[in-house]
Amino acid sequence: MFFKIAINNVKRSFRDYSIYFLTLTLAVCIFYSFNSIESQNAILELNKNKTFMMTMDKLIAGTSVFVSFVLGGLIVYANKFLIKRRKKELGIYMTLGMSKGKISKILILETLLIGVLSLITGIVLGIIASQGLSVLVVNILAEDLNKYKFIISLSAVIKSVVYFGIIFLLVMIFNQRTISKYKLIDMLNAAKKNEEVKLKNSFVSVVIFIVSVGLLAASYIRILKSGLGAENADLIITVLMGAIGTLFFFFSLSNFFIHIVQKSKRIYLKDINIFVLRQINNKINTNFLSMTLICLMLFLTITLIFAAFDIKGSIDRSSAKNRDFDASAFLVVNNESTDPKVNNIEEYVKDINFTFEAHEKHVFYHDYKLNIKIEDVLAKYLSKQEQIELEENYLDGEISALKVSDYNSILKLKGQEAINLNENEVLVVSNYSQVNSALPEYMENENTIEIDNKTYTIKNETPIEESIKNTGSANFFYLIIPDSFNGELQLEFTSFNVMYDDNNFEKSEEKFSTLFTKLSEDKYRHINPALVIGSTREQEKDRENGMAASVVFLGLFLGLIFIISSAAVMALQQLSDASDSLERYKSLRRIGVTEKLINKAILRQSLIYFLVPLGLAVVHSIVGMRAESDNFTFHYQSIIISSLVLFIIYGAYFYATYVGVKNIIRNNN
Repeated sequence: MFFKIAINNVKRSFRDYSIYFLTLTLAVCIFYSFNSIESQNAILELNKNKTFMMTMDKLIAGTSVFVSFVLGGLIVYANKFLIKRRKKELGIYMTLGMSKGKISKILILETLLIGVLSLITGIVLGIIASQGLSVLVVNILAEDLNKYKFIISLSAVIKSVVYFGIIFLLVMIFNQRTISKYKLIDMLNAAKKNEEVKLKNSFVSVVIFIVSVGLLAASYIRILKSGLGAENADLIITVLMGAIGTLFFFFSLSNFFIHIVQKSKRIYLKDINIFVLRQINNKINTNFLSMTLICLMLFLTITLIFAAFDIKGSIDRSSAKNRDFDASAFLVVNNESTDPKVNNIEEYVKDINFTFEAHEKHVFYHDYKLNIKIEDVLAKYLSKQEQIELEENYLDGEISALKVSDYNSILKLKGQEAINLNENEVLVVSNYSQVNSALPEYMENENTIEIDNKTYTIKNETPIEESIKNTGSANFFYLIIPDSFNGELQLEFTSFNVMYDDNNFEKSEEKFSTLFTKLSEDKYRHINPALVIGSTREQEKDRENGMAASVVFLGLFLGLIFIISSAAVMALQQLSDASDSLERYKSLRRIGVTEKLINKAILRQSLIYFLVPLGLAVVHSIVGMRAESDNFTFHYQSIIISSLVLFIIYGAYFYATYVGVKNIIRNNN
């Protein structure tokens, strides 16, 4: 009997459950999609990269746990709305003699039915969506698209069932506790309770609104001036100012808005705008705290998705310029030792019986440190923010140097022409953006540099952005000095670069990747204690693509969950408000308001309610991205993709909410 009642209730109340069902289905779909990534062939191909695989496993596992807590809270919130919506129905059950235990049993069965249905639908949609995500993985990792295969991840299915099973179990327990606390009189009179308006005085609302705008403007100015690299205390103050400004904005917005609109009688008295404005006033005023949180979550969502795609692009662009060689390695010099096997990489490779084949063109060279610091040279041309970043990246120390003969041997290896350098000349080679922003101005105004009390002319007019070794996405700044340089030099690294012959590429790649893997695992420590670090172009590419994939996964996963959570909460609030406002809509009908005008009013209310937090979140995001424009260059591709994702999900919830509210009002006619 209980099962039959539960099925009938779900069928009868499906319109009430539609937002709940949509939220659960999307949540399961996204959860499955991201947890199935580790089963994709393109990822499995990277099993040889143990560091990347461990990072991906930890990232997905950790994020899944965090997301499960977010979704758990959202589902409990949504379930609370459903019970509130049905208080009167449950009260009628009690008047007919049904015990609270039996009512709880019906709710448990309903929750179970919805849970099973959403799990099945979500996993099916997740299997479809994960295929698109897998293609994205293949592209990010720059793998062959032929490696893509249609895969159903059993582990992701099990994980989805287990995580959401636990969430639904908690929801059932929550339902029982909630029902046990309700009194019959409260259930029967639930629809008669009105919201409590928090702010009624229009003058106070105007003052608070002006204060909120002032706080937001001040926080924007501070963050644009200092960026995210500000001192911790300053950054915390800026964030608090922005958060408090956002809270005050929503607390005062509705009354302030009505106060402004009332000035224009033509707008205020048109159709049923008075009713629409009062409805919006009640909604925003009573839900100002949740709207503040939703606005901040949307801000995080927009920033996360934009940044994720842009960081991926930045990594691709940066690393492409820093992988000119098929393989590179360097030995960290111990200046306290005089043993050539410890301080010379050429002796080191002989010591471990590693040899270069004839088809593996290579050069050995030495990296030095000069007795001059970057900040000494460029201090007055670097902004305060750039100086802070130099210090944070430990690049405020001595400038690196390479002798021109070594530099020419590297150019020759790459098939480029050698350069001539006089005894009083130096050449600047750099890919470090913060340094490069100041170097042209320095070269234009001071085309010389003083090293150990001797003045050298800088031969080039702008920095040469050219690789000295494979550095991945790392930054470097070198001065190319004459071989006859007699200033103070400290040997820092001894290094080699290699270029393979195309006919033996795979053989050489396997040989050097094996060498560098053993070096990273200290397999030669018993032979030679020197620290040698190296990588092949392919290893660097895998590592950087893996890093880009991790950033995109994290940004998309969290971004999508935040969008769903924000939109679902707003939708549920709208539906709840519609249930509480039924008498108001009946009154409109009594005075002759047409159904068309009522539907128009519902559309306006829903649109304004959804757009207000989104609009402020967009402003926050624009300011935040502008503050970080020195670190990120937001490209139109990332903006289009992010906007499309936001528009589809947020728009779907808006439309579902509008239809749901309209049905609730119409069905109670």
